Amino acid sequence: MILRFLRQIGIPTDNLKLLLMKGRFTQILFLTLLLFTFSCEIEEVGTLNLLTEEIVNVSGERAVVLGRIIAFENIPVEDHGFYFAEEESFLDPIIISLGATERPGRFVGEVSGLQLGRNYFVKAFVVRAGEMIFANTLSFETLNPAILGYEPLVQFGGGEIVITGINLADDTRVFFGDREAEVREVIFGFQVRVTVPPIASSISEQIRVVTRGIELEVETPFRYAVGRFNLLDANALEGLSIVENIYFQQGERFFAGMGRDSGNQSTDFIWEYNFAQGEWVKTGFEARMQRAASDSHTGYFGGGFFQTSIFGPQIPSDNYWHFDGLEYKELPPAPINISDGFGYEIQGQFYIAGGTIGVGSQVYRYDPASNAWEIRPNLPSNVDKGMVHFVYNDHLYWIDRDNNLIQYNPFTAQSQTVSRYPSPMIENTTDSGGFALVMGDKVFIGLYNNAREIWELDMEILDWGRKQNFTGDARGRITGAYSKDGLLYFLRSYLINPRTEFWEFDPEAF
Repeated sequence: MILRFLRQIGIPTDNLKLLLMKGRFTQILFLTLLLFTFSCEIEEVGTLNLLTEEIVNVSGERAVVLGRIIAFENIPVEDHGFYFAEEESFLDPIIISLGATERPGRFVGEVSGLQLGRNYFVKAFVVRAGEMIFANTLSFETLNPAILGYEPLVQFGGGEIVITGINLADDTRVFFGDREAEVREVIFGFQVRVTVPPIASSISEQIRVVTRGIELEVETPFRYAVGRFNLLDANALEGLSIVENIYFQQGERFFAGMGRDSGNQSTDFIWEYNFAQGEWVKTGFEARMQRAASDSHTGYFGGGFFQTSIFGPQIPSDNYWHFDGLEYKELPPAPINISDGFGYEIQGQFYIAGGTIGVGSQVYRYDPASNAWEIRPNLPSNVDKGMVHFVYNDHLYWIDRDNNLIQYNPFTAQSQTVSRYPSPMIENTTDSGGFALVMGDKVFIGLYNNAREIWELDMEILDWGRKQNFTGDARGRITGAYSKDGLLYFLRSYLINPRTEFWEFDPEAF
């Protein structure tokens, strides 16, 4: 047999003796055994292995399964596919037939019409030469419908929300309380676009979803975007239209002033709002005309520029004051010139930062205990007064011009982006001005220059909710913002038909 094989591979047998004499018989024997083994493997090509490989996707009534035919060459089979059943014995299977094939590799089968919340078994099969061959068995469980959430959590009547869930059928219905809403679209069984019905008797509604005969209740109640505006004074601040001013609140007392009038009149004084008289009246504070000052909105203010006249040179100011509820006390001169910078108060200490002079991220702090200023670590980026900023839980927050809400710890100098302002900003139109008022764990933010939007930010969960749009003239800018007894108050100045209006806003009224 070996001699015959040697002849087949081209080695003359009459040279065998010579090969033995030369000591090469061992090498030839090894080569012979190797080729013999290889020839045996070739004879076994034509066998196949079958695998139920993976459960790719499962919903309430559908499943997608992956199988594989493993072979070293094309092997024709009369049929291939999957068996599905609720019993592992497969006595009453659902058969997904994919037909004949001769190519090895992966194949995919999809079954529909399954029952919700049931356990199923699946195995791949092939039919070869009339013989049924089965693979291993896998199991899976179909899903029941479920609601994961919806957004936005606050919306106007007539607006749209998107409910996200699992196994939502095309027959899905949505109810706000007892009122059925219009379902615009069911998207791939996991999203439902819904038109919010008009507000009825409550600003909050429980949402119910009915799908596949199952009723589901959405955990978080829906809230309508509400709010009511009331114009208190159409010609506040003696008819002036002030800009580049300061404003602050002491308890329930509102103050605004300094800066300049858009008609180039001097505003080197401060007004206080008198609730009893319903008007703004001048206080005893007087100073040289000072504008673009930093302002904590709590009683600290100063810096910016002096001007001896409305057209005079701009002289950097190092004058700062604090109103303690009784009198205006002048602070020591600041060691840095800051114009249009941030002003904020944390734990009774006054900070000035950024601005449009020099380094726009520098920070100095005034400590009333020592009556002195000290330099602090720089902010992580340049800031200026055109960016809305506020203090919550001893952290500074601001919204940059990329809509990012930045949180800054003044004691560790650590910062992070924690959210995004949800309304787009348009350069030179709505990317500056605005206000931020902290009321408990809520912050009301909005009314950027020439904009109508107000948003309510829940600081505990960092969720944004729309409020009713401003109903007055949009071509204005905020020059004062205050809160009292759950209501918001703001001054809004106009360059066209110059004036300053004073408004009240009830964020829960409708």
